[in-house]
This record gives sequence, structure tokens and C-alpha cells, in this order.
Amino acid sequence: MKKTTGRTIDLMFLSLTFSTALVLALIIHLTRQSGADTISTQNLIVSLFPELFPKHYHNAIWLMLELNSARKMAHIYEFGALGLFMTLMIITSPVGKKLRNNTASTKIIFLYSIGICAFASFCDQVHKTFIVYRHFDVHDLVLDAVGYVTAATLICTFYYIKKHPIIHKPKYKITPDQAL
Repeated sequence: MKKTTGRTIDLMFLSLTFSTALVLALIIHLTRQSGADTISTQNLIVSLFPELFPKHYHNAIWLMLELNSARKMAHIYEFGALGLFMTLMIITSPVGKKLRNNTASTKIIFLYSIGICAFASFCDQVHKTFIVYRHFDVHDLVLDAVGYVTAATLICTFYYIKKHPIIHKPKYKITPDQAL
């Protein structure tokens, strides 16, 4: 029975690795687009999924973060997906298996995930400097961080709750005659 569980986790790790690589490939593809291609892709995505890109002209926070642009919100979605798959991949990885018995495993998994996603975000911005009419944007780094930190926090919270349930099992079994 242990071999089945190990094999399931290995298949899960491989599928999550593939999903993470797919998200990274999508991010690289979108970064390589020219300005005109980016606008046409933006218009297509907004027409297909208008609910994902609401306009909140009355909200000061949205205006301050410039989230009324679909291109800016896409950073949160792209790197949120990267953070989600990266965190799940680390949990199911061989390193994650070794960390399961460690008391600080959730923190370590969170830090690995955030570190790798931050590196990917920084590399994405550096990559944009080599594209005509694109530039390094610190604001995009912040929006990327909102996406992957939110995703990693949610996954690590669920992982911690699953690992440390709130309702603890009693150490000793009490029989009905001992209860009184």
C-alpha cells in the first residue's frame, strides 16, 4: 500500500512540475510579445473573460495600484498561478517529503516557493528590457508578488491545517466505565 501512495505522490509531483513549467512558458511567451501583440492579446482575453477584469474607477486602492488595466491584473493572475503550482510542487517534491516531519516545514516550503517565484518575477522583468518598447517595471514586480504570495499563503495555510488539525485525538482511550 505504501508503494501506491508513493507512486501517486510521484505522479502528482510530475504533473505539478509540468503545470509549473507550462505557466513559466506562458509567462515567457507573453513577455516576448511586442507592444501591439500585447494589446491584441489583452483585448482577446478581456473579451473572453470580462468578469476577471473588472473596472473600479471609484476605488482609490485599485486606481493607486493601476489595476484598471487588464495587463496589470494579468500579472497577479499569471504569478498567482505560478505560486500555486510552485508551492504544490514543492510540497510533493522529494525535498517536501523530507520536510514533512520537520516542525517548521510549512515555513520552509513557503520561503522556497516565494524565493523561486520572486526570482522568476525578477528574471521576467530583466527579460522585458531586451524587448523593443518594453522596460523593467518595479510596479509589475509588486503585482507579481501579490499574486504568488497570496497563492503560496493559501496553499501553505491549508497544508498547515491538514498537517496540524485543530481537533486533537486523545492520547489515551477512555472506556465508558472510566468516564465516571
